[in-house]
Amino acid sequence: MNQVLTTLGSADFWIRLVYILLFAVAWQVTELLLVALVILQIAARILAGKPDERLAGFGNSLSQYAWQIGRFVTGASEEKPWPFMEWPEANAQWRREAPIASSDSSTSADVPPTEATESRQP
Repeated sequence: MNQVLTTLGSADFWIRLVYILLFAVAWQVTELLLVALVILQIAARILAGKPDERLAGFGNSLSQYAWQIGRFVTGASEEKPWPFMEWPEANAQWRREAPIASSDSSTSADVPPTEATESRQP
């Protein structure tokens, strides 16, 4: 019970909760934008016979942003997404991360970095 009272009395807890609520709204907007992009890409494929590269790039960066939001609000990451960090690049690649705490022998050295993630890592 002491831990609950300590957590509820912590300013850090309440600040993070506000960020989580704000990013939950950003998540909903992101979902709507992704649906709109899907519809536009279907139209581009019908009219031009191929996907629009600009829409694909924006869709890629938008889906990476959704991934960042998901990781922050679930506690998998302490990094706040845009606007607190750079917007994901259109050609960014997904990165596999080593487990936070696991009993197997995997290390971050087993995770191959990509060009898009090398610039973000400290």
